[in-house]
Amino acid sequence: MKGISIVIILLLVPFVSQADVDFEVKSECSSEMVAGRRLDISWDSLEICTVSEKRAEKDFFTVSAVTPWFGFGHLKTRGLLTESMNPCGYSPASEVFFEPARLVMDRSIGESGTYGVFVRPMAFLTCFSLGDRDNQYMRGILANVSINDFSCSLLLENSDIQEHSSSSSWYLSKPENAGGAQLWNLLLNCIYEKEWFLVSITAGSCWGDYAERGLFNRDYITFFYRNYFELNFMFAGTTEQYLAAGGSVPASQYKYGADVWFRPWRPLKLSGVWYTDYKRPDYSDLYYNDFARHLTLKSALYAGDFIFSASYASDTLFSNTSETTEKRQYMGSIVYDSDILRLSMSNQWYMEEGRYCRDVFTAGCKLYFEYIQAGFTWKRDIEDSATDSFTGELVLNLDNFRLDLRYKKNGDKPSAFTVTGIINY
Repeated sequence: MKGISIVIILLLVPFVSQADVDFEVKSECSSEMVAGRRLDISWDSLEICTVSEKRAEKDFFTVSAVTPWFGFGHLKTRGLLTESMNPCGYSPASEVFFEPARLVMDRSIGESGTYGVFVRPMAFLTCFSLGDRDNQYMRGILANVSINDFSCSLLLENSDIQEHSSSSSWYLSKPENAGGAQLWNLLLNCIYEKEWFLVSITAGSCWGDYAERGLFNRDYITFFYRNYFELNFMFAGTTEQYLAAGGSVPASQYKYGADVWFRPWRPLKLSGVWYTDYKRPDYSDLYYNDFARHLTLKSALYAGDFIFSASYASDTLFSNTSETTEKRQYMGSIVYDSDILRLSMSNQWYMEEGRYCRDVFTAGCKLYFEYIQAGFTWKRDIEDSATDSFTGELVLNLDNFRLDLRYKKNGDKPSAFTVTGIINY
């Protein structure tokens, strides 16, 4: 792989002097024996990214390239591609329901994530193969069509049923997976958008070796008006036989809820999220509940350079239709943010079954100058005992260079020091 990256970069050299090329080099090292490097090259329609990470136990290196016609390496999924891997896994506030289905480059320094290759022979058609670094277990075709206010995405996936995801109750007969079991997923997403509302509907089905046919449906509708309000409703559900790509079992069987925000007065913003989540029978014992209900309420008041905010969140877990556990979280914060100074202070209180169980206080300060930024954050976490953590940061910003020094101390754990340098050209 290192040889491939060198060849690609050398092939670009003749063009550098003839076109505008953007370079970014990022190097990061820490006292925890971790070193990471990233090189980004952007030229017209071509993007190239090389990432390496060195740890005490192993090294990691990858090369990624994306053009309008093909791409390979470390990739991120968007829209229907993301939803297909985790059906019923998103709250009503998620953007996955209306973002375009596509593959983009993942520039994060780290080994985890999705790897693969895609080819786009026509503007509306994408063929791909995805998986992790060691196993390309999913292949598929994605077609996107847009006509005026209407857009449609059709996704066909073929994947190898992974051994770790094999469950028992709804397979016709499930031998140990030796790599030959195949699963097919077909999903259709339709989005209709007008000036003040959007409707997104997804329907899917799965079938394959040793698996019964399963069905998936998700409906989403949102109403909005400029910067005054937005109201979203969502429902998602699967049959007990439905499997996601790779044979993974969705943790939720049904999920429905709503998300809303509005501004009754321009400086004041109110928002809330509510949803109910019914677990799959396979996961009831793992999560110790049959279904859960979540509620979050937030408010923010903008007064000049000050921001006052408060929030409330609760999770109620039910088992055998009777209430079992209720967790609540309260938070209040004050932020002063000007051109040269940012001060913040917040407090979070956690309660479980009506009993106070945890208190987290955080305070921070950041100074902004023309070329230098400096700041620190102090946090006290009181549960069974008090734990203090401290984070300090010093940033040097020049025209084409950025140097970031960070220090972190968390309780009795060893201190961590990180140095990050970024060069832009």
